[in-house]
Amino acid sequence: MNPILTVLLLALIGLLGAELTFSQRQVPLGPRIFIAIGGPFLFLGFALGPHVAQVLSRETVVLLNPLLALGLGWVGVLFGLQLDRDHLRQFPKGYLALTWLQAATAFAIVFAIAYLLTDAWLAVNFEAVLVAAAATACVSTPAAIALISNTYMTRGRITRLLFYVASLDASVGIIVLGLTHAAHRGELIGDGVTLPVFEWFAFSILLGIFFGVLFLSLTRVRPRNQELMLLLIGLVLFAAGTAFYLSLSPLFICMVTGIVIGNLSPMRRRVYAALSQWEKPIYIMMLVVAGALLQFSSWWIIPLVIAYVAARILAKWAGGVLASRFVPAGVDVPRRFGLALTPQGGLSLAMAISFVLIYVPTVPELSSAVNVFFATVVVAVGISDLMGPFLVRDVLERAGELDRQAA
Repeated sequence: MNPILTVLLLALIGLLGAELTFSQRQVPLGPRIFIAIGGPFLFLGFALGPHVAQVLSRETVVLLNPLLALGLGWVGVLFGLQLDRDHLRQFPKGYLALTWLQAATAFAIVFAIAYLLTDAWLAVNFEAVLVAAAATACVSTPAAIALISNTYMTRGRITRLLFYVASLDASVGIIVLGLTHAAHRGELIGDGVTLPVFEWFAFSILLGIFFGVLFLSLTRVRPRNQELMLLLIGLVLFAAGTAFYLSLSPLFICMVTGIVIGNLSPMRRRVYAALSQWEKPIYIMMLVVAGALLQFSSWWIIPLVIAYVAARILAKWAGGVLASRFVPAGVDVPRRFGLALTPQGGLSLAMAISFVLIYVPTVPELSSAVNVFFATVVVAVGISDLMGPFLVRDVLERAGELDRQAA
């Protein structure tokens, strides 16, 4: 299919999907969860992919790299804007330590389990794939918490703490993914020139800072809303496109850009509002692309999905137990607190898409492993997002902040 027509089709799906509302309380919780996590769009992408309609073939998706770069960069900048020091100061300092410790514990446990399993059963070196899988396991989403909170009208300190942690713990996964891409970039240099992984990582940080400062310099004279939107599109394309060209992480570089804008720009609220308007259409387009990229090429995907989901639930529970020691006095955190962070959301898919689009073209010998990794993550994210809201409900009910009669 013509790439221009494909872009128009994806944009149409994203815009129409974003206009639909699924918040009617008359709809049972189960179907509402499936729709809220974007399940229909994932199936639509698979139907449009090379296995069925062949509208979105792998070659077509590669041609859509500029659009995907824009989407990944958009997500990265939007996430970075949340790391605004003025916003973070409104919460106890222990919350941030809890967030990062919980996510780091989840990463370490999932990576350790994955490494032990592959080392026992496989003779091939898959460290980069394992690190990427563990990085996606760090991520939680506040969407499932919001769904339960709105359904049961929950209010309380545990609910607010869950929102905080689920909104920010992806930073650990994005940083790890940035390091993974930096290590990968170092392996690509030829002609006897080598750069250590941390130098490429530092270069990624400097790139993010550069694009953030560029935005600050271009907005010294405050632009109108239309001009601001065009400026943001150009900036995100420039930043994410540069990352793709250098085989670095567009999510990480754009997150750094978002942090710079969020902490130094007087227009941070306008920027966040402008980016948020397009968050849902971009998420829907990512789901469609994720469905199109799915390849169930090995029966190993089934046990890997089971292992990924089980390891992640264990890791989130353990991370929650360990990190709960940093909760300020007066907040009684349930031992199952970490289970409420099981839902992953679209950011995990964005990380997986970024990994696939950069690794498959540059390391073709790992393409089969990367495809298995991607299918495993996509299916596991779907399972986690389906079961996650019920775990959130259980944790909040045990914390005394939820009454099922309120639904």
